[in-house]
Amino acid sequence: MRQEAHRLYEAIDRWERSGLIDADTASRLRVDVSHEASAGTLRLSRYLLAVTGGVVLLIAGGVFLDWAWPLIGDGARALVLAAAGAVVVTVGVALEERTERWRPAAYLMQTAGLGLLFSAFVYSRRAWADLSLGGVLVGVLSLVVPIVLAPRAMRRNRVMPAVHLAFGLAFLAVFLERATPLSEDAIIWVLDAVLLATLLMLSRALSSEGGVERHPWMVNALVTAMGSGFLLVTWTGLGPLDLSEDAIWPLDLWLALTVGLGVWGIERGPPSLSREWLGDLLAWLLVAWIALGFYTSLEALDGPPELPLLLVGGAGVAAFVYANGRGLRSLMGAATLAFVAPLWYWAVDRGGALGAVAALVATAGILFWVSGRIGKRPAAG
Repeated sequence: MRQEAHRLYEAIDRWERSGLIDADTASRLRVDVSHEASAGTLRLSRYLLAVTGGVVLLIAGGVFLDWAWPLIGDGARALVLAAAGAVVVTVGVALEERTERWRPAAYLMQTAGLGLLFSAFVYSRRAWADLSLGGVLVGVLSLVVPIVLAPRAMRRNRVMPAVHLAFGLAFLAVFLERATPLSEDAIIWVLDAVLLATLLMLSRALSSEGGVERHPWMVNALVTAMGSGFLLVTWTGLGPLDLSEDAIWPLDLWLALTVGLGVWGIERGPPSLSREWLGDLLAWLLVAWIALGFYTSLEALDGPPELPLLLVGGAGVAAFVYANGRGLRSLMGAATLAFVAPLWYWAVDRGGALGAVAALVATAGILFWVSGRIGKRPAAG
């Protein structure tokens, strides 16, 4: 927020010097920017304090359970966790109904409460076996939680639907394990199918005319679903498909699909979809590709040091060109890291070779030359 305010101040000064606006208008704009920057800082402070409060609450719960755990049985422990989760969720929902300043705390409390409920459902296995009466009841309850809470969240805000989607998959897994005879592999396939159906529904709704305006919560939910996909794809590759080291391939594919979705949002998405926000998302995906690309190159393909330089560094170059043309600053920063990291690895591995030194010097020279050419326009002939 501070950087955005600084850029706005520079723009106002430039407009005033060029005569586009008068001094009085410039002064009023500076005051408005100052107020907005202060409001942004205040929002950040509230969220940071809310996160800290949520962590402290979890620590307090852990200390209490450490004291009370030896005194009660497994069933009572599960009930204590569930009751604590229900209370925290209820308080968070009540806080959300109040003024804007309470919403960060409300969101974090609801998220912490859902985590406690999930812990209770998982822990209940010690008291009631799968497919027993108690196990089936716990499974049904785990399915009821998102069904009851998610629709309300969809009508109220943009944050909690994404949280409910992630926890909804977790609660569905508990239901399938506790209340059905499905094997672990079958449960994973069911979760995969539900996630894919959810992604298709969200993508279709957002791509329709006015979809973002009608359902603003769907953007965060779609990103959460794609993020959950990384976990499920890994789980599927290591579980039902038994791919071992080759499980990296479906993970790479999922990353590519996620990147494609982000690029589609920038190029073809509705105008109300924030390009800068999507650029930040692509930047994080590129950082993830640095780790995945190194593993793919060196472990899955067992390639030489030049291979990550090609796959990871090449992706960095392509991302930088794309980001530079669209003004996506965070993506440009991630692209620089994606280029430097494999280059550094290659140089260290080939240390002592004069050819490596010469290549690095030549690369530095090219980068310096390109940095001086970016944005330079040819003179009119």
